[in-house]
Amino acid sequence: MENRCEEMRDKLLCLLGDDGFVSGERLANDLRVSRTAVWKQIESLRKLGYEIESVKNKGYRLVSRPDVPIPEEIISGLDTQIVGRGVVYFKALSSTNVYARKLVDDGVAEGTVVVADVQHRGRGRKDRTWFSPEDGLWFSVILSPGIPPQRGMMLTMVASVSVVQAMRDVTGLSPVIKWPNDVLIDGKKVCGVLTELDAEMDRINYSIVGIGVNVNNRLDEGLYEKATTLLEEFGSKVSRVQLLRCILKRFDENYLRLMEGDYGFIRDKWVSMSNIVDRKVLVRDDDKTIQGIVSGVDEDGCLILKTDSGTQRIFSGDVEYL
Repeated sequence: MENRCEEMRDKLLCLLGDDGFVSGERLANDLRVSRTAVWKQIESLRKLGYEIESVKNKGYRLVSRPDVPIPEEIISGLDTQIVGRGVVYFKALSSTNVYARKLVDDGVAEGTVVVADVQHRGRGRKDRTWFSPEDGLWFSVILSPGIPPQRGMMLTMVASVSVVQAMRDVTGLSPVIKWPNDVLIDGKKVCGVLTELDAEMDRINYSIVGIGVNVNNRLDEGLYEKATTLLEEFGSKVSRVQLLRCILKRFDENYLRLMEGDYGFIRDKWVSMSNIVDRKVLVRDDDKTIQGIVSGVDEDGCLILKTDSGTQRIFSGDVEYL
């Protein structure tokens, strides 16, 4: 029933368009429902944040759309093959990654996106808390890549590359990627990626890629020195709907290249958007530390580090620039 209502709202929005008043009679005829049913759907759209004017003997006019990442705003006209084929939206969730795992158990289609206005228990790497208030962009993408587990880091690289591309497209800003999962602007974190896998020895069964972007949200006081928002960097509010649509479009393009086995393409894109190559770094992983100069990133997404004891591959850890 809910799917039918969503389909009717989508059609209704297409009919309203942005070209002035449309009569209730025409809407009812085109939708093949009663005028009362049209009015009920108009009211449901208003509750979602759409401003719709109604004038006697003229009909209805769409005045403005909400900047809320609801399916009606994200899916319509989104030309993707896999990523974004379905969108599930919540005002609030404990975690989009946790809910996405439940959808996987229910057999949801690959490419489904779970998005929430607020996360109460957003997580980063190593179970760190991710502050997820209103006006940010918090979402997860469900994937079934079927690639070897050792290539799992490539999914994080696809996500971070797609975020940087979309931020450039929408704002003109120039973020950079910090290994393994951060996007920075002027040294401050604006986005994080959390990739979780279910895998066998030879293939990844499914992956949930969680992405958190500080868009127009306020930051917790303790984060000002190390984090930023697009609002702060761009100087005015950024459309969350436009940004999410652009991320999903770019994600789909890059994910398809990954599915074709073009690991070199993803790696080269990642390197071109990162500032880590030739940098002296300290890598911390639990109680271990290693220092060296980054010479590159391999096709598994591992850092290649030149150290005093020779060249080493780094699979995980937190990087500090020296």
